[in-house]
Amino acid sequence: MKFEITEATDKGQRSYQEDRLVVHQSNEGYLLAVFDGHGGDACAEYCVRNLVPIFQSAMAEYNFFEGVIRDVFELLNHGTKDMGPGCAASIAFIPKEGRSVFVGVLGDAPVLVKKANGKLWLAPEHNVRTNKAEVAAAEERGGFVQDGYLFSTYSGDGLQMSRALGDRHLNKVLNREPEIFRLPLGEGSWVLVGTDGLFDPSHATQPGETIAAAIGAGQNAKQLVQNALAVPAYDNITAILVRLSEEVLVPKN
Repeated sequence: MKFEITEATDKGQRSYQEDRLVVHQSNEGYLLAVFDGHGGDACAEYCVRNLVPIFQSAMAEYNFFEGVIRDVFELLNHGTKDMGPGCAASIAFIPKEGRSVFVGVLGDAPVLVKKANGKLWLAPEHNVRTNKAEVAAAEERGGFVQDGYLFSTYSGDGLQMSRALGDRHLNKVLNREPEIFRLPLGEGSWVLVGTDGLFDPSHATQPGETIAAAIGAGQNAKQLVQNALAVPAYDNITAILVRLSEEVLVPKN
């Protein structure tokens, strides 16, 4: 399978950039990750600096990719759980044959995939403004939601997400476990990993179909980011786009 990878990021209307991204090629395949920081960039920066060595260590220990991704999230959480700043994390791994993608999601950084059958798949969003099941689970852990934010105490800060790395003040109510998926890929498939600024940081709409149409029209990651900037976006914006096509082998004379 032939891989075409583009990436882009922009701070949008903000004066600071808390998004981080990773695109890493190994003998096994392609590792893609986005970390959408909040409250500072320390958590996202830690993740981007440590992801590849953590991933390589997990690959040496596990013989199935779901286990690798789960271990990666566990180790990232171990390194960030005492940090004040936090981040959403979405990680995708595409083995070199390009027939599947393994996706791990913690938070609300969107992953959109065109599967082998041509259908779209959008990762779940761990956001208390849109996911009632996540609200109920957070409340069972002792949290409460007010004005679209999850709180642990009445005097502390809140967070829109029910799952995240970092945010030590919400340790009691945040879920640190990622959701992990395996999706089939084929010729014409693509995988988009982004931050919510690329989609809709207000979480009021679901623009996945619009973004999918832009990808279908041939747009790359930079153009997708430019589309979001034109809205305009009042959030940082990041996109990694991988297109897959059958590699044509030319016989040697």
